[in-house]
Amino acid sequence: MKSSLLMSAAAALTLCACGLLDTTQPGVIKPGDLDNYIGAQAKAKGAIAAYGFAIDGDGNFDTDSTDGMILSTGLMSDEFTYVGPNPTPQEFNAHAVSSINSSLSVLYFYVHKARISSEAAAVALERFTPDTANETLIPEVLSLAGMSIISLEENFCSGVPLSYLQADTVVLTSGSTTAAGLDSAILRFDAALAHPAVAVDLNIQYLAQVGKGRALLDLGQYAAAATAVSGVPDDFQYLSEHSTSRSRLQNAIFEYSTTSTGLFSVADSSGSNGIPYRTLNDSRVPFVDTGINGLDLITPLFSIIKYPDAGSPIPIASGIEARLIEAEAALTAGGPAAMNTILNNLRAESADTAISNNPLPVPAAGVAAQDQLFSERALWLYATGHRLGDMRRLVRQYGRARDSVFPTGPFPKGGNYGTDVNFVIPESEDHNPHFTGCVDRLP
Repeated sequence: MKSSLLMSAAAALTLCACGLLDTTQPGVIKPGDLDNYIGAQAKAKGAIAAYGFAIDGDGNFDTDSTDGMILSTGLMSDEFTYVGPNPTPQEFNAHAVSSINSSLSVLYFYVHKARISSEAAAVALERFTPDTANETLIPEVLSLAGMSIISLEENFCSGVPLSYLQADTVVLTSGSTTAAGLDSAILRFDAALAHPAVAVDLNIQYLAQVGKGRALLDLGQYAAAATAVSGVPDDFQYLSEHSTSRSRLQNAIFEYSTTSTGLFSVADSSGSNGIPYRTLNDSRVPFVDTGINGLDLITPLFSIIKYPDAGSPIPIASGIEARLIEAEAALTAGGPAAMNTILNNLRAESADTAISNNPLPVPAAGVAAQDQLFSERALWLYATGHRLGDMRRLVRQYGRARDSVFPTGPFPKGGNYGTDVNFVIPESEDHNPHFTGCVDRLP
């Protein structure tokens, strides 16, 4: 194929009798070329891909790659163990993250890129779409902008600047509190829900509803969160799609946990406080004991098989999450029995009889009820990027001691676990003259 393309190019040069210096270079797209409906659609599709890349990661191992938010926050929480040799993900796992951590800088950049790309696509679509009332891409990218902000606010310290584009110019802003950032996310979801195109594709409406409910839950507004997700069907899923065709499009959670890669492993009672994901042997956290060590050659590799191949999609929002939000609101308003009913209704719908035929007992009020709720959230939402935010909420909203939630004691690869409960804003943000650092490193 390459030889035929080269021959065609040579023939074209001969026929036009022109020199290399005065030919039109192929593959160059000028900014103005996208100022039309087709260009706006392309921006939207690019934004959707950028979001999936930032959150899910990819199968690349070169410099233009990222592990993604799901894997990185899984290390910072209690979901995954890093079994590779790279020191930067190991900082995540050890809860001692430096602002000059290169993996952190890449992660932070790509989530912001997804946010800004989504917002720019929404503006372009509103400008160039001939029938905006039926253009579902508009509320979709607005929702993904909101989801990007949630990912920043749940996982980074308070003080993330939400700089933005204005007529292709970057407007740098100062850092905002976590609450202010979540309010910004809710504005995006409200804009999506107010757009007439959500009636064209209800899955986009449900995406915005679940996103808004998640942001409100992070703010501790439980009743409002439950109201936001009302009517979302149990079987709803908004999926981030992947493909085996190119490493850039592959599902990183599958790729980095296989025997050939051996970098991420299913954790078990991480740092004494973590959930015993392997010991529970729950079908919601499927894994395989490979019998070998990871690439660090010392840590056993338990492969994550929730996503069975490199093309497996990953849920961004779901009806299950909507019910879990309602369960938490029920706990805060009606007590353990009301919460337990919703949790057991979810279990009853499971295809696994070990779950569906084993309802949970009604827990005592207080810590026992909270433990039941957050354990079910951890299992249902495993490897979807929710757990670190939940662990922080246990400290921030439920008054748990940090040392009772996050890993403590000896770190398996030497020393002790650090005290970080979130990612620090990386040094790359220091170019922003309005940025003054993390507001705090608290949950």
